[in-house]
Amino acid sequence: MLPLGVASGPKAEKFDLDSYLFPFFEELERLGEGVAAYDAHTDTYFNLEAFVCLVTGDTPAISKLFQLSGHNGAYPCRACKISSTPYLNRYLTKIGANKGEAGQNTRGYYPLSPPTKFPPEVSVDQRERISRLPSYENHDDLPLRSHDDYIHDGKASLADPNLRHTFGIKGVSRFTLLLTISFPASVPFDIMHLVFLNFVRDLCALFNGSYFKDQSLNKHAARLSNSEWTAFGAGMAKIESPTSWGRPPRDISRHMGSFKAEDLYNFLMYYMLPLIHKRVSYNTFKALRRLVMLITMAASIEIRYTDMDLMETQLNFFMKWFYDSFYQNDHERLPICKYTEHCLLHMVRDIRNWGSVSYYWQFPEVFSFLENVY
Repeated sequence: MLPLGVASGPKAEKFDLDSYLFPFFEELERLGEGVAAYDAHTDTYFNLEAFVCLVTGDTPAISKLFQLSGHNGAYPCRACKISSTPYLNRYLTKIGANKGEAGQNTRGYYPLSPPTKFPPEVSVDQRERISRLPSYENHDDLPLRSHDDYIHDGKASLADPNLRHTFGIKGVSRFTLLLTISFPASVPFDIMHLVFLNFVRDLCALFNGSYFKDQSLNKHAARLSNSEWTAFGAGMAKIESPTSWGRPPRDISRHMGSFKAEDLYNFLMYYMLPLIHKRVSYNTFKALRRLVMLITMAASIEIRYTDMDLMETQLNFFMKWFYDSFYQNDHERLPICKYTEHCLLHMVRDIRNWGSVSYYWQFPEVFSFLENVY
């Protein structure tokens, strides 16, 4: 396994990434042909061949490596061609000379079906355009990308840059020249970023009523009162956990902003269910239990084929509960249908291709684990 750092973020330099990685690809080609190597254990020389078959990283890094439009694009998903549903976002400027002034922009969100309920300010024309967007009964109906689609769309976008917005692809990554890489199968989602650093934070925002700007939208079965959320956090701080779990638990109602992936992993896997029991409705607790079971099985060292079928079932039930509870096909609730939430729908498919998510997530422990094994 070769970790590869890629500059990302709003201050990242603009550069031709493929030219930057040219020496790396040259080495991969030489390794594919075979290089002379020495085995000290047997005191013999042999021909070492090595091939890259999997590339993993967070969404900005993968978008750069494979020339994708990114998580805010009209077609952002690396695994399927779901199109964005437009949402007019109103805000107050927080910094600068225009601080406090009202502004607005249009953002895209990714529900499985377009909204059927609209606020009065959405015009009839906008409603009709949105209602014509594709609808998918479940994630098995999503139009999946294929390697051939990626090559075709990437080349078309290179020839006509206007097509980037149609395909969600800007060009063709040099990784595709490696015969062992098949896009998007070779690029599974990393759940350290997807689940622990993003989705778990969203769940907590739903618990404490801070997810939606409009407080009337924060009234749902998973909502805890301010006093319940404070008691929830205080109860978490009192837990005495094994030192092997890493940093001791802290009050999530006060310190979540400083929580790292390890803290959020422990929160989801060990602390959330006992702390939230009887603080939410039974249906909500049952859905959260499905989520924990799904992630526990997904991260297991050994997964059987029957386990994958069970994970698929748990995922279907959980995501249906999630969208029914928080989206409700309501245009005002579209911000719950973030790209992060959408990507969860592809998690079990990646497991069918590559096995446990712990083999390709971004926790640093996985590198030391592999070094010990090999």
